[in-house]
Amino acid sequence: MARNIPRQQPMYISTLNINVDDLDAQSQEDYRYQHSSQETISLKSPKTNTRSYLMILVVILIIITLLSIVALVIGIYSLALTMKNSATNTVVSATTVNTATISASAECSSSPLTTYQVSTTVPPQCSNYTLNTDETRNIAYTSSLNYCDNILPFNSTTPVWIRFQDQAGTLIAKSPVPPNSCGSTATGWYAGQYPSAFFTTATSIVCFFYAANTCYACNSISITNCQTFYVFLLPVTPSCNYRYCTL
Repeated sequence: MARNIPRQQPMYISTLNINVDDLDAQSQEDYRYQHSSQETISLKSPKTNTRSYLMILVVILIIITLLSIVALVIGIYSLALTMKNSATNTVVSATTVNTATISASAECSSSPLTTYQVSTTVPPQCSNYTLNTDETRNIAYTSSLNYCDNILPFNSTTPVWIRFQDQAGTLIAKSPVPPNSCGSTATGWYAGQYPSAFFTTATSIVCFFYAANTCYACNSISITNCQTFYVFLLPVTPSCNYRYCTL
């Protein structure tokens, strides 16, 4: 009797091994890729942090700079405001001091002291004054000796700012004027120094030349430099025939 021999199943070991190898290779590739990515991230991380720190530092420096500029602007504005207030006070002070000085009796000297008051703005007397064009007070006038400064505006109880112009000249004489000039026997001349700086007021004396004495009597006056002309704060003269002489 014939025996039935069971049929053996074919083996696919080789194929299975190939598939396993393929899986291992793919797994290894994935593993290497993952670890490579992590290394790349870990390498880039410090650079990113450093860049962030630098950006923060730059922003802080910009803020500090802006705050410094604001503080500087505020400081300059405060300084300008202080200087403006100081200049205003100087103008007021100059007017007050000059009036008080002229009210007091002057010490007569042909070489007197001259004091100055400086202003950074236009003094009010440069636009508020009395204009005098009287040709008889010019030092070149000798036709008559019957004039004196005991009438308006010179006889006012308060000294008046006067500007000389046209035939009168523009200045009070700066050196002794011989008697019998400018319509007077007692000629007045300014013994102090004129202010050279704009908006500056000088205070000194006018001497009256009489009886061979170049400073026989005197008055304290003030002169303001108004850029293109001078104005004079003049009190009443000691008596007639005393007169302010101009040129």
